[in-house]
Amino acid sequence: MSMAHASPGAMVYAKALFEAVDAAGTDEDLRGVDERLARMRRAWLEIPSLRGYFLSATIPVSQREAALEKLTSTVPTLLRNFLRLLLRRGRMALVPEIALAFDELLDERLGRIQVTLTTAVPVAESEFRDWTAQIRTAIGGEPVVQHVVNPDIVAGAIIRVGDRVIDGSARRKLVALRENIVQRGKQTHALQS
Repeated sequence: MSMAHASPGAMVYAKALFEAVDAAGTDEDLRGVDERLARMRRAWLEIPSLRGYFLSATIPVSQREAALEKLTSTVPTLLRNFLRLLLRRGRMALVPEIALAFDELLDERLGRIQVTLTTAVPVAESEFRDWTAQIRTAIGGEPVVQHVVNPDIVAGAIIRVGDRVIDGSARRKLVALRENIVQRGKQTHALQS
């Protein structure tokens, strides 16, 4: 999930939640909270009326708390209490960033590495598994591969791991070939002059 970075404030809340879940449970519990937070983040970003309701200063906190209780009735108690705390402290706007920060913490714990694989066309599931296996071998960790299709790269692939980019696209090779031809043309023109 975490291609963007969370603010320091969101990271403080995410660490507190992470440590609480970790102390009370297992890595599987951490994964469960991570998934719930990811769903909450999507809902928060995709449903403006949800954001508006929980950020509204005109709706009493007790009413928003009751709504939160109904919405989170199936959520683990620890996460439900955490969300109630955010509501009471006026920090509900941080939910999307907290979700990102929690995901970053879990990635670090589990040795997961975020990777973006960009290809010119969609790849078959078997080819995607092959790419993932090759990336796993190359980086020495567990890649979480996000696949992006971008026809502009013509063919080949671009792999982004953190700040590193491996560009094996045909577009890059064509640009390099063009630059080589232009450079040789300049050299030839210089020799003829």
